[in-house]
This record gives sequence, C-alpha cells and structure tokens, in this order.
Amino acid sequence: MSRRMEKVNDLVQSEVAELLQRRVKDPVLVEAFLSITRVEVTPDLATARVHVSVMDADGGADEVLGALERSAPFLHRELVKRIRIKRVPRLRFVLDESIAEADRMTVLMRDLARSEGREL
Repeated sequence: MSRRMEKVNDLVQSEVAELLQRRVKDPVLVEAFLSITRVEVTPDLATARVHVSVMDADGGADEVLGALERSAPFLHRELVKRIRIKRVPRLRFVLDESIAEADRMTVLMRDLARSEGREL
C-alpha cells in the first residue's frame, strides 16, 4: 500500500471517529461502546471499508452495524465538508471481531494456566 493511501485511510478513520463521537445522535450509537479498528479505502477512492469493533455483552453488534449503515449518508456528507480529496469514499461498515477473539483467547490461556497451577 502506498504512503498516500495510508494517509487517506488514517484521515478517514480519524474523521469518522470524531463524527461518531461528536455529531451522530442515533441513540444506539450514543450508547454503544465501539472502536474503529481500521479503514481500507479502495485505490479509486470509491469505497471505504470501516472495520468496527463493538464491545457489547448483550450481542447487539448487529444493531450497532445497522445504526452505522443508517448513519452512512450523513457521515459521507460531513466527510465531503471536512476532507479535501478528489473523491470522498462511500462508507461500508464491517464488524471486526479480532478484539473479542483476543479476549476469548486470553481467558482460555488464563484458565489453562490456572489448571496447571500457574498464573499469567
């Protein structure tokens, strides 16, 4: 990946994160504990895959993704105002379960260590 595309990815990620934190009023998103783990913008700048990790014990990740998709047009309009690039990409949200998976692995390793009489 070129340095330019890395910068575009980082820029979109930071702007979307700020918009979600400060401007989006959807009650599902206001209450959700989510993190944008990475953004992948296509080379033609048409689309950006926004990888989102949702920390939710109730399994409401689908609800959060739905709220993000409903907010995508608003987020795109705001990005057009904030980012000065040739073409502002349309946003597609993808659930990133890597943090939850890492947490599950940590719990398993801790349980295994305890069963062997060790501490992690």
